Amino acid sequence: MIKNLETGSQKPAVKESMQYAVYSRQLLFITHCLLLTAYCLLATVFYGCAGSKANRKEDADIHYKLGVVHLNERNIPEALKELITAVEKYPDEASYHNALGLAYFAKGLHDDAIKHFKKAIRIDPKFSDASTNLSAVYIEKKEWDAAIAAAQKALANILYTTPELAYFNMGRAFYEKTDYVEAEESFKKAIKNNSMYLQAYNSLGLTYMRMNKDKEAADTFRLVIKNAPNYADAHYNLGLVLIKIKDKKGAANAFQEVIKLVPDSEMARSAKGYIDLLK
Repeated sequence: MIKNLETGSQKPAVKESMQYAVYSRQLLFITHCLLLTAYCLLATVFYGCAGSKANRKEDADIHYKLGVVHLNERNIPEALKELITAVEKYPDEASYHNALGLAYFAKGLHDDAIKHFKKAIRIDPKFSDASTNLSAVYIEKKEWDAAIAAAQKALANILYTTPELAYFNMGRAFYEKTDYVEAEESFKKAIKNNSMYLQAYNSLGLTYMRMNKDKEAADTFRLVIKNAPNYADAHYNLGLVLIKIKDKKGAANAFQEVIKLVPDSEMARSAKGYIDLLK
């Protein structure tokens, strides 16, 4: 009985143990298969999504490049169409929002332009071009303090390659605020960063006029004309400052150049009026 019990108790125990071991190995194998399948599925999803995202970026980039071409050609409706598509397909690219902001700006849709310039800056806080463009829109809206703040943000990036643009916008805003000392400083910094920035020279000359620094103003306008003889605004402004310093002949000659350069413009009609007054 004892032997039979021992025999009966041991063999089934071994059998059950073996069955359990086989079952465990099967379960482990199935678990590994399931894990491998899950991993493969995750990898497929991940790389599929990555591929899909890359494809969307590539597709969006085509629309962006077409939009920039249209923008440079001043074909604003087509530029807007392409750039809106680029942003819709891939909204996380700062340069797309910046270009779309420029298109809206060119269309005169200032609030839409501001929205996309700000979006570009949120995506890339060091995107100084977008900050400078934002300051330009604020100038058009006559929001001088906002324009100055946006330009200062652009200049906070020491790697900004065209800081003269931000300094110029700051100068314009300070000029409109009648803060001519700050305007003078800003225009000088613009010129320091780009010695051929003739618009900055011209604006500096206008600032000197407001500060009653007429000699400096005349010298500045002459410098502009020397480097850009066809710059009608500089001739016109030179005429104005020469009237102030009683150089009637010089003023008349400057206004004649304006009429010669832009004969059908409002500036030319104004120049002719000054010539008649100087006779």
